[in-house]
Amino acid sequence: MPHERQILPHMAQIAYILLCHKDPSPVIEQARRLSRSGDAVAIHVDARAPRDVYEAIRGAVTALPRVILAKKRTRCAWGSWSIVAATLSTIEAALAAFPDATHVYLLSGDCMPIKPAEYVHAFLDQHDADFIECEDFFDSDWIRTGLTEERLKYRHFFNERAQPGLFYRSPSS
Repeated sequence: MPHERQILPHMAQIAYILLCHKDPSPVIEQARRLSRSGDAVAIHVDARAPRDVYEAIRGAVTALPRVILAKKRTRCAWGSWSIVAATLSTIEAALAAFPDATHVYLLSGDCMPIKPAEYVHAFLDQHDADFIECEDFFDSDWIRTGLTEERLKYRHFFNERAQPGLFYRSPSS
């Protein structure tokens, strides 16, 4: 059966942290695929998401093994602390529900790992290290708009996307 859970013989146990705010169908399919190998998935649905999005995801994941929906929902805004808060509370929920997790893998609802579970598990089993994606702040094209160095030097009281007029007129401290 294509959706049958198959636990692979490996030591690495991944708890995928999935942050989403829209499009329930791909999120549900992503949770199915990620949990199929026996890994865990904890989903945070942005508190700003429409109720029907939340309910569709909630209704589908209750039937999936090793998939939970984070009870604490945060209203997220791009580039703000709220995304970090949502991530941390979802990690806490995942580790409480899945204490066998050896690794945490953060994804958004628009992401999917490009390597199969077998490859990821073999890689993690062979390397006794933690991995985190890192971009050189000044040499990468990660920042596409707005201020660059100023992001590190100043505190900004207004969100650039939500309040661009106030953001660019206000003094930074």
